[in-house]
Amino acid sequence: MKDLNLSPKSPSVRQISATRADYWSIVEALMPVQGCIEVQQDQPGKEHAWHVHDNDETLVVLEGHAKFYWEGGDQICGPGSVISLPAGVRHGSIAMEDGVRYLIAFQAVDLSQFGADNG
Repeated sequence: MKDLNLSPKSPSVRQISATRADYWSIVEALMPVQGCIEVQQDQPGKEHAWHVHDNDETLVVLEGHAKFYWEGGDQICGPGSVISLPAGVRHGSIAMEDGVRYLIAFQAVDLSQFGADNG
């Protein structure tokens, strides 16, 4: 179930338990009532330099690793990492040596059914 009031005041990273068999369930959980999600694939060293969005975002790393950074913090994230990025937070990322593949939902999403603590 989606909860659009989950947006934290600062970015957070949580871990879920997910296997390839769970990918479709994760996609369904991230999908908005109307619209889309994005599947992003970044080759090693690909950087998305500092930027901001007008909307909340929820990212789920499927494969590989990336360093996600924001003002006041950073974290290397791998498979099962859920990154919650509130609207207006300046952030960026860089793919590690194994590259990274992840999903992006353009809203805050409750993934507690996969073990992500949203509190």
